[in-house]
Amino acid sequence: MKTLQSLAAELETARLARGLNYKTLAERTGLSTLAVRQALQGRTALRATNLMALADELGLELALVPKEMAASLRSASAEQATTPRVLSDVERLLARSAGTQERTR
Repeated sequence: MKTLQSLAAELETARLARGLNYKTLAERTGLSTLAVRQALQGRTALRATNLMALADELGLELALVPKEMAASLRSASAEQATTPRVLSDVERLLARSAGTQERTR
């Protein structure tokens, strides 16, 4: 992450994925609701300890890595996103079933 906005976006994505609102996240981390909202909207920079608390509560781990490694991690992540995933038999049947249910509605 190179900007405060990209860090905030990652934290916000994790918050939404966990179904947490700002108040609950604030209570769990010991921060104010306003501080959490402003940080996750990229309006204010976080202290390292507050960032660590938010990341932990959102199931994320902060890690410092050499820039070269970070670049390769980003490219591997992008490659995974574009690589088609092979479905298991169960996933294929569920998808087929969902399609059948959509057509009958």
